[in-house]
Amino acid sequence: MATSPAAMVTAEEEKTQEPEMAAREIELQAGALLFSENEPSDHVAFLLSGEVEVFRTLGAHEVVLAVLGPGEYVGEMGVLEGRRRAASVRARSDVRVRFLDRQEFVSRVVREPELARELLLRLSERLRRTDERLVALVETHKGRQVAAANRPEIRLFPGTPELARWIPPEGLLLRRLPFTVGRRPAPDERAPEEGVDLALPDGRPYRLSRRHFAIVLEADGVYLVDRDSRLGTIVDELPLGEIFARTRTRLGPGEHEVVAGGLRSPWRFRIRVEEAAAAADAQGATTSAASAR
Repeated sequence: MATSPAAMVTAEEEKTQEPEMAAREIELQAGALLFSENEPSDHVAFLLSGEVEVFRTLGAHEVVLAVLGPGEYVGEMGVLEGRRRAASVRARSDVRVRFLDRQEFVSRVVREPELARELLLRLSERLRRTDERLVALVETHKGRQVAAANRPEIRLFPGTPELARWIPPEGLLLRRLPFTVGRRPAPDERAPEEGVDLALPDGRPYRLSRRHFAIVLEADGVYLVDRDSRLGTIVDELPLGEIFARTRTRLGPGEHEVVAGGLRSPWRFRIRVEEAAAAADAQGATTSAASAR
């Protein structure tokens, strides 16, 4: 496996660097690796120019999870949590990158309130996911019933002709939340402890995880949450997942595009959210039209 530039800093170099000098700017050509999957998370990359792609290797296949651009950090959670790289990062074009070691990155977090806020949100999302798992286990897959008067109408539609085999063209009306979408377990796999509402068949190399994403209803609205999937979820071009800055995003009124399992994944969905009043008006108009006939 190729060694990434971030892994080339020697122990002696680290000893001689002052805290504020630990950041190094490097220009890399398209195709160069910034990080490699499973290597130690020693540095964070800040993109100054160009684009990079985040990808994972499944057997002989590479799956691109997302494309990131200038102004974005890459690899920050692995550094903070002391985990090995969960994915590889490669220059999609010529790029200029600033590498920061852990000490310098923490110093930046202290100096930049907005960065600190984003990281705190990310960590709080981890805690929230733990709470959600506990709630799901207690509810034993019964689903939370929400008062009809306050509940938005949420429909899940197929985003490709292939998905129409399992999701009707008029969409699935989600009556119970949370609603989880995932992969049907293979014969040699155990079913997940927490239930899956829509289990879809997938072949190797799997793009879908057994519990991939969920649609949840909270006090302030509807959210889509990545459920620790291996390849992440993209919602309206925003990548979600363990290796990205966020694991959830709010679904406001209107239509949303969801891709599960990487940029070129065939698992594409549309989600339509209508506020309770709008859904009631639409239902009333349909009923009136039927009565007139």
